[in-house]
Amino acid sequence: MKRNTLHNLALSLLLLSSYGLSAQHFRVQIAAYGEPMPPAFFKERGIENYVETTDQLGLYRYFAGAYATKDEATLVSKDIAAKGFPFAHVVDLEEQRVLIGVGCPYFRNGIVYNLDPYHVDSTGIIFFDFGSHSLSQESKQILDHFFEQLRDNPKKKLKIHGFADAIGNAQDNLELSTERAREARNYLTYKGIRVDRMQIEVFGEANPLMANKDEGDDLTDAPKNRKWNRRVALKLVDEFGETAANNAGIRN
Repeated sequence: MKRNTLHNLALSLLLLSSYGLSAQHFRVQIAAYGEPMPPAFFKERGIENYVETTDQLGLYRYFAGAYATKDEATLVSKDIAAKGFPFAHVVDLEEQRVLIGVGCPYFRNGIVYNLDPYHVDSTGIIFFDFGSHSLSQESKQILDHFFEQLRDNPKKKLKIHGFADAIGNAQDNLELSTERAREARNYLTYKGIRVDRMQIEVFGEANPLMANKDEGDDLTDAPKNRKWNRRVALKLVDEFGETAANNAGIRN
């Protein structure tokens, strides 16, 4: 692990400890980028205090502050947006457990997929109802976004990762995650994207964003947690399989 990454993880853990999770429920995500940004980039825009984190998709996320109320965090996000970061937005700790890339005990898995494809062009995620592989209207809108990216960038390809929760047996969940990934691929194929530009990989109930099983008395198996795992993750890559560089949606 690179020294900077270790430093960022240590700093994030220290900040989480200092703020107190029981009192501070909201943060502001400043922006997300495909490459690390130097401190001067933020300082020139009037932001000196922030936390840099990295996720499994290679994205660099920048967070500011910790706030007791959403109203307080909203005011800060508006101020940050006015400084040139139009996608700044408030995240609460429940959402942050999914979004942030810090592998600390509170953020149970440290696995990150972007929940809003309009904040970061190269990654996205769509969710499914229990036992279903049907695409919702919202999922189709997200896939339309990726269709446009693939249409406008002929050298880009798309990785499609299918997942399921852990309700039922493992083989059924593996098949369900396969059906979900295929449904996403078929939707894009119908719109004109060649099959050879999309790569499917399925995981079944493995690699959950949130805990699938009971773990003590903390109600980690609640439906609101399992819903994060019924998903297909989408990632644009270049012709060599590396994370695709973005021309829009990442840089402010």
